[in-house]
Amino acid sequence: MKRRIIIFSILGVLALCFIVCLSVCYSSADRTAERAAEGNFIIKGEKYIPISIGFTKEGKTIAKSDGFDIMEIPEDKDHNFLAVRSFLDNWTIVKESYIIPTEGAVGVAYLWRERVTDGIKFNMVQSILNEDYQGSFTVKTDSESEIYSATKEIHIGYGDCPVGTDWIGAFGNINGHLVFIKAEDMKDRDLEYTCYILKGEYQELYNESVT
Repeated sequence: MKRRIIIFSILGVLALCFIVCLSVCYSSADRTAERAAEGNFIIKGEKYIPISIGFTKEGKTIAKSDGFDIMEIPEDKDHNFLAVRSFLDNWTIVKESYIIPTEGAVGVAYLWRERVTDGIKFNMVQSILNEDYQGSFTVKTDSESEIYSATKEIHIGYGDCPVGTDWIGAFGNINGHLVFIKAEDMKDRDLEYTCYILKGEYQELYNESVT
């Protein structure tokens, strides 16, 4: 009997802690976030505007507005960038007052859904920026979707910028080689693309993940 009372007491304490935790999390999200036109939001008096930067990892929800969860990006302690998510849509917003660095040393790269700041994959990005290739070839496709389905985008961030804000192009396995295609080439709609073959030490990095 005594043992049963102890077990129920422990369960009661755990349930109370869970309720308190939910209450704190709920109250920490700012319900006063205001949705403005064209994907803009006003959060705590600060205007945020949309930016196309590809994938960023979302953290906890810090605000809600009109069915949208506004979530922090874990690497951005200053909350200059936030992720907006709903059931059907998602995008990234940035403080209108924040000046996004557009040059200087590269501090972070997003290889589609993978964030890298050092190591061989980061070296691969630096090699691309230095245009250090081992050759190139041209491919012509029947539709734009063919090249997009065979590649993954690369975004980079300069200086202390915690996310990738500059789309430099895409990489993928084409004709048996891991290659890089420049962003301006992918934006051009003539369906002909120059594929720059990445150096030998990077060829095996994405043998399985990109086809």
